[in-house]
Amino acid sequence: MRWGRTEITAGALVLWAALFYLDQGGAVPQVLTACALHEGGHWLAIRLLGGRVAALRVTCVGAELRLSARHPMSPAGELLAALAGPAVNLLLALACAGLGEGWHYFAGLNLALGCFNLLPLAPLDGGRALGCLLALAGRPGWGAGVARVLSAALCGGLLTGALLLWQAGVPNLTLPCLAVWLLWGAVGRPAKK
Repeated sequence: MRWGRTEITAGALVLWAALFYLDQGGAVPQVLTACALHEGGHWLAIRLLGGRVAALRVTCVGAELRLSARHPMSPAGELLAALAGPAVNLLLALACAGLGEGWHYFAGLNLALGCFNLLPLAPLDGGRALGCLLALAGRPGWGAGVARVLSAALCGGLLTGALLLWQAGVPNLTLPCLAVWLLWGAVGRPAKK
């Protein structure tokens, strides 16, 4: 589905429909709100730093902002833009934690989303920030390689943890699914041009 420069894939729509159907406690709207505010943080930072968003693509595993080649950003600007999404989530977590018991779930959700996205792994904001930091340090080609190695190590740890849990009689499908997603994001995706 397309609206101007925004694309929502069929996989995202199917996932949202399934989650809304299974959601008994009203968590899905809060998750989508936290994710939308996260992407809004990136978008605002990009605009304030002189960049432009060429497209937004929402899939079943997340959202991706593609920057316009006509308005390039410096590595420092890209670093700030990459950190803006997690920063929004962490600020929301802090603000909502002080609003009372009814806001604790949304606060925790934002805290988890912000911290997870700061991991220095290829498909996450932390991986992009790591690449920008290495570019600023004079090692622009190292970012993708370092993020791939870290992603592979984490994926190995997640898969090992899932196997140990399975062996202990506590099957967990979340860990292997997360490992496969991170590994796909690090080494399985075609390189961007």
